[in-house]
Amino acid sequence: MSASNTDRQAFHAFIERHQKFLLTTHINPDGDGIGSEAALARWLLARGRHAQILNDSVVPPQFTFLTEGLVFEAWEAERAEQRLDQFDAFVVLDTSNRQRIGRVAQALERSMIAVMVIDHHVSHDGFGQVNVIEPGASATGEILYDLFREAGDPIDAPIAEALYVALMTDTGSFRYSNTDTHAHHMAADLLTHGLDPQKIHSQVHAHASAERIRFFGEVLSRLGLEAEGRLVVLEAALEQFQRHGVTGPDTDGLVDMPRTIAGVDVVVLFSEAEPGKVKVSLRSTGRVAIDKVASRHGGGGHLHAAGVLMRGSIAHARELILPELRAIVQAASPDSSVPERRT
Repeated sequence: MSASNTDRQAFHAFIERHQKFLLTTHINPDGDGIGSEAALARWLLARGRHAQILNDSVVPPQFTFLTEGLVFEAWEAERAEQRLDQFDAFVVLDTSNRQRIGRVAQALERSMIAVMVIDHHVSHDGFGQVNVIEPGASATGEILYDLFREAGDPIDAPIAEALYVALMTDTGSFRYSNTDTHAHHMAADLLTHGLDPQKIHSQVHAHASAERIRFFGEVLSRLGLEAEGRLVVLEAALEQFQRHGVTGPDTDGLVDMPRTIAGVDVVVLFSEAEPGKVKVSLRSTGRVAIDKVASRHGGGGHLHAAGVLMRGSIAHARELILPELRAIVQAASPDSSVPERRT
């Protein structure tokens, strides 16, 4: 599934038809979600449009530097209803799954606002009148970069910074398999706007608390190995979140760490940051595709990075997910690979 030229033309037509844009992204927003919101909002403002952001969640502290001069609001029932009445266009970034925008979806269901979806995940078709979905892109920010260039508008330093954060975070600082030549060319172009990559990396990654590091250490010290060491299983129980004083977003990056263990094909993290809600995060080192495991249970993602939010206990989630992971790991040859391709 990939966006066609018609889809991109529909993006530009959508922008021309509307004046007031309300933007959102998925729950527990990451660098691609926040960076894409900030970049699109600044681009729209530069074109004389009105733009602001309404998310289910607050902006994580490591990304607040991108919000200067922009209106970022967190969900409140009355506020969401008001904003959807005040704006004439709604843009969903970095997810094409309606449920992934959280409580904002509840208000959206009662609104007649025009919706556009821009995303790079493969698992869903989008729910907007316009859907620009390009699974071959390294990040949603990469799609926006191409769209901005197509429009012929200059990219200034604040837009370039937001796009760089989107690209850097979703490629694992250019380490993940979704990093291709286009991503590197984009990064090189963005750096010509005077960005300091070392400073940006520090702003994004130097926000860990001592409690978060202890939490990581405790979870990692209890990791389990299955399927002859090719499957790593991590658990973060509700009690651990409460004892260390951390929240769901604090697990960001935890599931990626065991991918460096020799011989590992898949890592799965079961985390219960809230009672009765288990987030299942899946990562592959490249030999196994794990996106369909997530999509079968209502989640989604990429071939090598996916996830799903499940109701119930960690034990229940393990019973459903682990047999599928064992099967696909055991069926895969240790020498095989499933590359992510640009479409």
